[in-house]
Amino acid sequence: MGASTSRATLRGAVRPRVVLGWSHRFPSHSAASGVSGSSQCNRSSSSSSTPLDLKSNVHLADRCVQRWAEGQTTSVMLLDLKEIGLDQQRRRDHGAFLHRELRIRMSQRVLELLSLPYRLPERQGIRDVISWYTGFVQDLEDAPVPSTAAQDEEFTNLLTRVFEEHSEVIQAMAFGIQDLMAELGEGYQAVQPEVDACLRRFFMARIGLRFLLQHHIESFRSREGHSGILQLECDPAATARKAAKDAMMLCRAHLGQAPHIAIHDTAPGTFTYVPMHLHYMLLEVFKNACRAVVEQHAVSGFDDQLPSVNCHIVHGYEDVTIRICDEGGGIDRARMRDIWKFMYSTYKKSPWSSSRTSPGSGDSASNPLQRPHGGGVLAGYGVGLSLSRLYAQYFGGDLRILSLDGYGTDVYLHLNRLGTGCENLPKGVLYSPSMRDSSVRWDDADKEQERLLVSADEEAFLRRELAAYRRRARTEGS
Repeated sequence: MGASTSRATLRGAVRPRVVLGWSHRFPSHSAASGVSGSSQCNRSSSSSSTPLDLKSNVHLADRCVQRWAEGQTTSVMLLDLKEIGLDQQRRRDHGAFLHRELRIRMSQRVLELLSLPYRLPERQGIRDVISWYTGFVQDLEDAPVPSTAAQDEEFTNLLTRVFEEHSEVIQAMAFGIQDLMAELGEGYQAVQPEVDACLRRFFMARIGLRFLLQHHIESFRSREGHSGILQLECDPAATARKAAKDAMMLCRAHLGQAPHIAIHDTAPGTFTYVPMHLHYMLLEVFKNACRAVVEQHAVSGFDDQLPSVNCHIVHGYEDVTIRICDEGGGIDRARMRDIWKFMYSTYKKSPWSSSRTSPGSGDSASNPLQRPHGGGVLAGYGVGLSLSRLYAQYFGGDLRILSLDGYGTDVYLHLNRLGTGCENLPKGVLYSPSMRDSSVRWDDADKEQERLLVSADEEAFLRRELAAYRRRARTEGS
């Protein structure tokens, strides 16, 4: 089944984003879209303990999954997420909303995976993910809607288990793609654009899913200066220093030495952001830079004989830009078009052969919401850069790479400020994937954004006309 067919099967026509008032923003678990949350779904052979018997057909999905996948997801505003992390009653209301919303989003991911082309749903790894997500839906189906403090704690424990129990989703997906690559050989290049598009769609939706999960879990802890996983005064320099330390440690463990990473903060400041996302993105870029420097200079001796990696942090009015510069030899133009492809890596020591059994492998090596156990890996999975760009784009930012072949590489990480405590959000955030429900393709939404955005002059004109209209209305009323 082709990618276009699978998207049509799953979502039908693209729905506009709906922004609801607070009293209606978190609908009842049994409301809307013809999805009833009261009837229980029968446990079947597609539970999390037993792999699905798939023939790459959507109709084989668990009936519970099919029913919930027909529901319409609801976008959640960042301001609301900040508030539920600071108010326990709103947090409980949000828990009731998540009880329904997570089943819809997870069920849609299952049907999306079942609709993948090239017999991917039949391949081990992707079969596992389908089975895990189906089990998650059934676990939520069995759990009561949280309405008391005790039920809220029980629901949070369930979400924590769901979050941690199957932490190898990214790696399992990659195993399925590796199987397809091995089967097609050089022919994989012809189908890779379609496969990469499917992966980007799935992983972006997964970022939103895990963001909601982790935010609700962390908000239970009520940490000072945080609302869930949002840090209201995130210090990018402090996060960069921590990521630099982790990257140098990994590089030294795998290659014997590591260059120094110098952090330059031109005008120290803070902004509202998710520090775990930022740490992951910086760690991936730092690891690549350190490895390139060591391999390019091949100095046998002390770390201080290697040229440093420099990280410059600049605070703008609406965004924070981080530039990472290395002298690792750069990337030739022929390879530049490959760096954003999933499963592309130049590292010779691939971790694939032992990744199933090594401690701390799996999603922890490529997921910002779960730190590595046992040190993690330096490189070789072929997903780090692509996922880093998706995490940047989730809040309307971006990750760009410029190379001076023969000398080094500059990486630019653009991060939108999440307003003042998630208020007064810049347009880049308002139209980012973080503010849309998971049923909307971001490329379609970007086209809608371009159609709806007005220039600064047009905005000023509209403001003047509105002010004049209000003056006339007041005059006529008096």
